[in-house]
Parts: sequence; structure tokens; C-alpha cells
Amino acid sequence: MSEKTASIYAPSLYWFAYHYHRGLVTSNEDAPAEKLDHITPQWVQAKYSSILKPFEVDLELEVRSDEPSQNFDLLVGVEDERTIEFFTAKQDLEGFIYPQSLHDSYALNLNIYQPEIPGQDEYKLEDLAQFNPENCFQPEPESAANLGQTLLLSAYLNTNKPENIRDLEPLARQVWIKFFHLDNGQPLPPLYRAYNLFGGYLYEYGSPKANLEENPYGHLLTWFLFDEQPTLTLQSCYWELPELLLYYHKIRKSFQDSRIYYKSADRIVASNEIHLNQFHQNYLNREKTEPLSATELADLKVSLKTLLATSLNYSQQLRNLEYARNTIAINRQNYQTSLERMEQLAETPMDGWRLFYDKEAITFQEQIRADLNYFNPGSNLLNQAIATIRGLVEVDQAERDRHIQEKQQKLQDHIQAVGVGIAGGAIVASSSGLLFEPQPMTVPWEAEFGRYPHPFLSAIAISSLVAYFAFKAAKYGIEKGRSR
Repeated sequence: MSEKTASIYAPSLYWFAYHYHRGLVTSNEDAPAEKLDHITPQWVQAKYSSILKPFEVDLELEVRSDEPSQNFDLLVGVEDERTIEFFTAKQDLEGFIYPQSLHDSYALNLNIYQPEIPGQDEYKLEDLAQFNPENCFQPEPESAANLGQTLLLSAYLNTNKPENIRDLEPLARQVWIKFFHLDNGQPLPPLYRAYNLFGGYLYEYGSPKANLEENPYGHLLTWFLFDEQPTLTLQSCYWELPELLLYYHKIRKSFQDSRIYYKSADRIVASNEIHLNQFHQNYLNREKTEPLSATELADLKVSLKTLLATSLNYSQQLRNLEYARNTIAINRQNYQTSLERMEQLAETPMDGWRLFYDKEAITFQEQIRADLNYFNPGSNLLNQAIATIRGLVEVDQAERDRHIQEKQQKLQDHIQAVGVGIAGGAIVASSSGLLFEPQPMTVPWEAEFGRYPHPFLSAIAISSLVAYFAFKAAKYGIEKGRSR
């Protein structure tokens, strides 16, 4: 970096931060959905206070608590006019804040800048840390509801516009090194893209695929200006920029969340493969044909419950992937609408920002679609495993029930036979007194066979017939009762 470009002029910092304040905010399987009860207008005021306090700025913000429409300014002001709060900070810095509620999110916008005063607006790179006292613009920790932030720092250069945009990339990087106090060698995210915006050179740092663990500084934009025209063009469409970047962050966030869901589903698949292989080896390949033991049956029932829970968790991850894909598709269209509105107001194309719509937003959708195609057979495998285990348990249980029923039937038959024997014995016992009747007992082959049978034989015969018909009637009644 030469001495000629060691200074910048009239630097201006734009901060755009986004956070869901209503709606369903999904999470991974290890954490419940995030509640948004604390994301209120008071949260907005506290967030601005945390940014402005290091600048020794104390603003009494009157934030509205009602919701007059889907999109509205959060500061109380005159109807049909944009509600902006201006302030003056130390080191002769000036700025404004402009919070909005856009759809289901809070969009917080702040601009702090060095006024353009010819001959007095030179700014040394070493002094850029004054724009970030106490690292107040360090991104918040990631959460399911935090959509992220963009920092855009614009500055004039007292040099001719180079033909090769890459010539100024070292200076663009040095801007953020000084801004974040990174002289100790801490790495910045690599340059992601460089392009022309309204005649100035814009350098974009931080891939939309990278989370805060990979890139702890968020989405960074350095915009070098060589004349006043880019600033005038931005002023004509600036108030559309917060909404455009909201859709950028929703797309980026949805894709990053989809990587969490992908990893969760992949872990389930890997764990399930091990479990199913053991199940196949222990039960489907067994040579024994006898019923399962009580221990094996209990183990299968536990496996069935585990697979049912796994299937539910797996379905949730696939649902979340589908939800992320749909969210990207919806916000890609919203991004296009907002971008076209800005282009109409600026009366010039914004090809650099259109690349995100044409390239990344489509690539993200295709990646998630490929993930779903990869994981969908896993749902079928889980369902088949559940059905197989349930079938084994039901077949074995039916076999056990049949054996129990057979044993019970044999026992019942035995009891009935004993009952018949006892009844026969009772008949004989009750008729034994007739043995001593005066009429002699004869049998048919005797010469003195009587005209009438002996009373004992008659009693035995009649009692046996009565017992037989009673047994038949009772058996018929029992069988008929079972068939109902």
C-alpha cells in the first residue's frame, strides 16, 4: 500500500442488522425452537444503546409498540414520513438510526460518518478503530432467530480509478483490519467477490455459506469512491437497501441452517445403519425356527420404540430441510423484487448484487434438493425396518398366544374328563344302594334272566344317559359362547 493511498476521505459506515421477532423459528434436534418473547421494541432500543454507548451517545428513543401494517417504521413520528433519529458523536462524527419492522423481522439500520468537508475530511487508516470503539460492531453470537448483519464502509480515494479492480483489494482488506483492531495477525475472511457498484469499486468479504465460527466478522463490504456520482446514486435508492439485505440474510441463514439439518440427518443414517445391520444379523439371518426367547422379544420391543423415535427425528430433519429450501425460494423472489425496485430508482443496473440472485440463491436450492433426494430413501428404510420388527413381534406373539391357547385347551379338556369321571363315579356311588334290592341281578346269558333288569342296572343306564346329554348340552353352550 503506497503513501498516496494510506488515507481515505469522508468514511461512512452503514450497519444493517436483522432479527426475527415473530413466527416459527426452527432449530436442530438438540435444542427446542427459539422463543421470541424477548424480541420486543424494548429489545430494539437496548440494541441501539449498546452500539451508541461507546460513542458517548445517549438517545431517548420512542419506539412504537403497535403494528399498524406489515412493514412500518419503529420510531414514533409523523404519519406518512420516514422516521429517522439523527445524532452527533465524538471525534466530529455524525449519524442517524432507522429501525424498521419488515414482515416477521426487525431491520436495524445505523449510519455514522465523517462529514465531507474539503480539506478537512482526510482520515488515516489507523484511525478507523474510532468507528468501532470497544468492538461494538462485532456480530452477535449465532442463534436460530439472529439473521446476521452487514457492515458497509464507503470512502473516497484521492487517486485515479484503476482499470483492474483487484489493485485496490489490499487497501480494502486493510480497512477492516484497522476497523476490527486486527494488527495482531487475526485473519479476516477471504475476499468473496469484487464488482462495480454505481461507478465505485465494492469488495465483499465473507462467503454466504460461512457461519460465525468460520467467519467471526460477518458480511463485510468495502466501497471505494472516486467521485460524487456513486453517493448520489445510492441516495436515490438507499431506503430500499435494508429490505434487500434482509432477503440476502434470510437466504444465507436458511442455507446455513440446512447444513445443520443435513448433518443431523446424516448422523441418524449412520447410526441407523449400524443398528439395522445388527438386527439383520441377529434376527433375519438366524437358522433357528423356534419362537424368540422372552429376552429377545423384549429387545425387539425396545428396538421398535427406538426406531419409532428415530423415524420421528429423521422426519423432522427432512421437514426442516424442505422448509429451508422453500424459505430460500420465497426470499429469492423477494430479493429480485427489491433489487429491481432499487435499479429503477437508481436508473442503472446492479449486476454485482444480481449475481447473488442468479448464482448462490439457485445453488443453495439445488443443494438442498439433492440432499432431500439423498435422504428420502432413508425414510423408506426406516419404515420398512419398523414394519419388519413389528411383524416379527406380532408373529412371535401370535405363536406364543397359540401355544398358550393349546395348553389351556388341553388343561380344560383334562378338567372336563376328570369331571366326567367324577360324575360317573358319583352316579355309581348314588346307585350302589340298589345292589341290595331283593330282586336278584341277572345277566342276559343266564338261564334265569328276568323279565325286568335289575334296578341298579336301570339306574346306571338312565343316569349315564342323563349325564351324557347334559355333557353334550353344556359343551354346545360353551362352544357357541366362544364363537360369538
